[in-house]
Amino acid sequence: MEKAYICSPLSGNTKQNIANAIAYSKFVYERCGMIPVMSHFYALILNDNDEVQRQVGVSMGIDMLLSTKHVWVFGDSVTEGMKEEIKTAVSLKRTIHYINDMQCKEIRKRYGGTQNEETLNFEIAV
Repeated sequence: MEKAYICSPLSGNTKQNIANAIAYSKFVYERCGMIPVMSHFYALILNDNDEVQRQVGVSMGIDMLLSTKHVWVFGDSVTEGMKEEIKTAVSLKRTIHYINDMQCKEIRKRYGGTQNEETLNFEIAV
């Protein structure tokens, strides 16, 4: 199975965005037959509001991207972190798949990502 990097927003509503990334990962695994790799995990152990820790997380994400052949970009709004990931993917000649907001909504509906106690039962590092 090929690996696929999940590129989606983290900043803003971090808990919700992590839940969304989990839904996108389920989609990539179940519908596309790829192993999802997502850097959002690092928000659970690093403080995204601390610039040094944020840069460590971005570096870890880029390192994860190096081991993948595909990058899946979820959503029409691209954050600064996502721009770096896409730029790296382009320079590495990775296959990039873009999923628009309407498609993301359908994916979240089917695979989770909606805000509820079950999907958001975790703490964010602060």
